[in-house]
Amino acid sequence: MSVLVEQVSDIQALGQVDGKQLAKCCEICMYNFKNGAADKKMYLRAAKEMSLSATDLAAVVDSLSGLFIASCKKQMKQSNFKIFMETLQLPKEHIAIIYKYYSENVQSIRETLQNFSKRLSSYKSLSWRLEIETSSRSLHHEVKPSFLLDLKTERMGEPHSELMQCDYSVLKNMCNELELALSELDSSHCRRMSTYIN
Repeated sequence: MSVLVEQVSDIQALGQVDGKQLAKCCEICMYNFKNGAADKKMYLRAAKEMSLSATDLAAVVDSLSGLFIASCKKQMKQSNFKIFMETLQLPKEHIAIIYKYYSENVQSIRETLQNFSKRLSSYKSLSWRLEIETSSRSLHHEVKPSFLLDLKTERMGEPHSELMQCDYSVLKNMCNELELALSELDSSHCRRMSTYIN
């Protein structure tokens, strides 16, 4: 449940609308999930009906969208979602409305996320071989070591294989860069970005 801590500050804005307005915002949020984009005319009409400004309405819908997306990406069970919602300081009526829309639409939200999310290649295996040229016709005592790397990845269920050849200095530089990238994954910025990518 600590996964959704970033969304808590946005969710507090939900307490500023009443139950009827919140239900309408949930409907707009689900409309956006199904159609892939926000309709500005619909926002203006709904804001006028609810006596809200268009920016306030957009903020509430964005908060709901962020909450639903983060919950679905982390595959939060409906019971855990309800427990999380109860920890927020929202009226019980608001919690019931949000939970109702989440539980009714969780599967369609997950399917939408799978259809629209970018799929990055995932690592499967790396095999390598050390090749050493000990001599040639022109040079008899020169040793040239090189590495042959076979990187296997998978993208959207399809396997890919990349063959690379490099010497020790290039391989050492690659290792240093990858270690630097792995250490960067612990930063708060990378954790936030990974929730949007995954």
